Amino acid sequence: MYMTIPWRFEVVPTTSSTNTDLMNRWHRQDLSEPVSLLAITQTAGRGRRGNVWVSQANQSLTFSLAYPFSNALSMMYLQGLTLACGLCVLKSVLHYLQIDEVNAKQHRLGLKWPNDILLGDRKLGGILVEGGQKSPNDPIWMIIGIGLNVSIPPVNIEHREIANLVEIATIENSSIVIDALWRQISYEMGSMLEVFEQNSFTPFQEEWNHWHAWQDLQVEVSNPLAKIQSGKCLGVNSNGYLILDQPEGLHEISNGELTLSKVI
Repeated sequence: MYMTIPWRFEVVPTTSSTNTDLMNRWHRQDLSEPVSLLAITQTAGRGRRGNVWVSQANQSLTFSLAYPFSNALSMMYLQGLTLACGLCVLKSVLHYLQIDEVNAKQHRLGLKWPNDILLGDRKLGGILVEGGQKSPNDPIWMIIGIGLNVSIPPVNIEHREIANLVEIATIENSSIVIDALWRQISYEMGSMLEVFEQNSFTPFQEEWNHWHAWQDLQVEVSNPLAKIQSGKCLGVNSNGYLILDQPEGLHEISNGELTLSKVI
């Protein structure tokens, strides 16, 4: 059941980045209500750490949500928001395609810390969360960018580890209408955000770990400001921090890029 966030749904034929558009509106103080902004074509979308997410009409679902959290909260309270968003998008896709958990696991759908949605070993989608607060009396506006590969032609993904949602839809005899999928994800994100605002990441931890694709695998975490960490990946804690099992004990990591360790 969807909850009560009154999204303002907006569509633009083309833009460089829906996240940039909403961030600019936030900086100009032009945001006054929750917005879900869909781009039919996105020419310079941004992923984490400067990666580019370009989309063409009918090939990808690219949109951003602008949501105002209470000014009584803190950015630390919102630490696990990216993970909760990824979980919500994954579940929304399953609901849209009417796929149960057993079939989803057979398709090897899963989550990778901190912001990727995987289909097997390939990336199906990603989340980019940014934003902040202009003054103590203002809401904390968070801009949530969501990208899903729907049907990118093989010529565009040669030598890239990218998956398409249509691969699953074809097997399940389902069809994808991008506008309908956008609205469903937006509504389900609204329900999730209301729960998150009241409880932070804690209610989502167990389910995120249930969909964790790299559980118990040997991984490395790189961070420009710290040395590379390696160990067995044990999922996330109630704050959304990654837990690594290392020889000296358990280590919690709040940010970084996660890769599988090379087998020697």
